[in-house]
Amino acid sequence: MIEVEQLSLFTILSPVPPAVAVCCMDGSRVDAAPAESWMQRLVQGGEYVVQVAGHPMVLRPADGTEETIPDGHRYYHYTIGNRLFSGVFVGRAKA
Repeated sequence: MIEVEQLSLFTILSPVPPAVAVCCMDGSRVDAAPAESWMQRLVQGGEYVVQVAGHPMVLRPADGTEETIPDGHRYYHYTIGNRLFSGVFVGRAKA
């Protein structure tokens, strides 16, 4: 199956600018790009995507603060500015 997507001026001028995400586990900084439309369909509320060990993780806003993240869950939480995000790994099957 081939996935096709119609682009418009609104798609090209994404309201989510690129940013720097800071990992809540180790403080590493990574580039965060706007999530692609297929990623947003998979992850409701997904705004950004970061690469973790070569795999895309979609970031969506999370409730709480960095201090309220449960032990063992910090690795998939990031901050962008003063906003907290949680991540979900995504991928596509290759035909």
